[in-house]
Amino acid sequence: MITFEESLKQMQLDNFNGAVSMFEQALQTVVDSQDIVKQKYAAAAFDVSVNSLKSWVKQGCPEIRLESGMVLYSKKAIREWLLQYQK
Repeated sequence: MITFEESLKQMQLDNFNGAVSMFEQALQTVVDSQDIVKQKYAAAAFDVSVNSLKSWVKQGCPEIRLESGMVLYSKKAIREWLLQYQK
């Protein structure tokens, strides 16, 4: 038989897990809505590896190189570049 304390503990755990899930979804929404991102996030947005993204750049995919050496990517620009090859 489940005690009141065990039931309460399970309810608190369920509430906590629900809150964590909502937080993760909100964070993912923010990340997805950003257009200018670092290499890792650009690759993830297109479900490819970082090496594939680097290969795309060699083929003409646009990238943003800052004076500091940091490389950023516009998901919109990559999407437009990819659509050029749509048949």
